[in-house]
Amino acid sequence: MLLLLMPVKRGGRSVVTVEIFVENYEKMRQRAIQKRLNIKEYVNEFLQGYLEKEEFLARVAPSLSVDSYQGNRITLKDVKKKILVDVFYVNGELQCETDQSNNCIHTKFIWMIPEISKIKTNGQKINE
Repeated sequence: MLLLLMPVKRGGRSVVTVEIFVENYEKMRQRAIQKRLNIKEYVNEFLQGYLEKEEFLARVAPSLSVDSYQGNRITLKDVKKKILVDVFYVNGELQCETDQSNNCIHTKFIWMIPEISKIKTNGQKINE
């Protein structure tokens, strides 16, 4: 089924309506209240920040992507080096097995991506 979005003008800008799950709406509404924004302003600010971060990562680390994650490990694909890179969360730090470092491009990349919340430390997810 082809769905055509028909933007409308509001405040001189084109807007479209989207659907979000109630549980996500409630979280975002609470955050909007904390920031003293209305929900529309908060959602647009949130999305803009996320898109800017994605664009930044595409510029500074275009060869990196997440391959998989399990337990306290995230495996990255590094197409520039043509390798898979295992990074482990140990004692509050990310440790890159390939570079033997906690401050390489691989660890920095992981700190910036949403998948960081999927790794576990002592059976608990990391709280962002």
